[in-house]
Amino acid sequence: MPVALGYDKRSPYHDLLLGLPYREATGLLTRDVAKPNHGDVDLNGPPTWASEASGLGVLEFNAATASEYLDCPAADTVDLDFTTEDYTIACWIYPEFIAQSKMIIARYELDNSGWELYMYDSAPRVLQLRHHHASAAPAPTRTGQYSVGWFENFWYFMVMTRSGINSQHYRNGVAVLTVGDDLVDPDTCNRDLVIGCRFTKDSDWYNGKMWYPRVWPRELSHEEIRFLFETERHWFGV
Repeated sequence: MPVALGYDKRSPYHDLLLGLPYREATGLLTRDVAKPNHGDVDLNGPPTWASEASGLGVLEFNAATASEYLDCPAADTVDLDFTTEDYTIACWIYPEFIAQSKMIIARYELDNSGWELYMYDSAPRVLQLRHHHASAAPAPTRTGQYSVGWFENFWYFMVMTRSGINSQHYRNGVAVLTVGDDLVDPDTCNRDLVIGCRFTKDSDWYNGKMWYPRVWPRELSHEEIRFLFETERHWFGV
């Protein structure tokens, strides 16, 4: 698995909070390689360990037959409880749509607190960031921004940056049009981190393949995002 010793010496990896490169290739857990180290992340269902033609190990989620997702306890992921902070989420995804909502990664409670990043099978297909903020009532208790054009059966390097009231989505190292509400700061949240499912862990299953979810407590620059894409794209033939 291509995570070199001292990888965090490079600018794109400065301050990395969460990094799950799926190096294990077997078993019911995967380990965080970021220095804060959230310990073991559990594989529930579980997703299937798979391999690309390049030899890279990935996880494959099958929403059609099972409830497959990853989670890590709220108590172990307090540093991912973003409110006023800038942050960035990156992940390689190969979506396969069989239902409307596809959760990628989130730490939230609907209309109450936290943040979520998910896909929606509409026309055209959507990637959306939502913030939840019950404290804003009676104003809207959720705000979101989205981009379109995320088709199924393709590998994408998906990146979302949040800075203040705005987010910016990137597809394969290129910024794409991102629109929606002015983002309200999410309320502090005490929910587990989930990858591939709703916060209640009973629906919105991700379907398809995924590799290396990452989270930073800052807005990555376009140059840093492009560097990550260019150094990893060969694993996926992109």
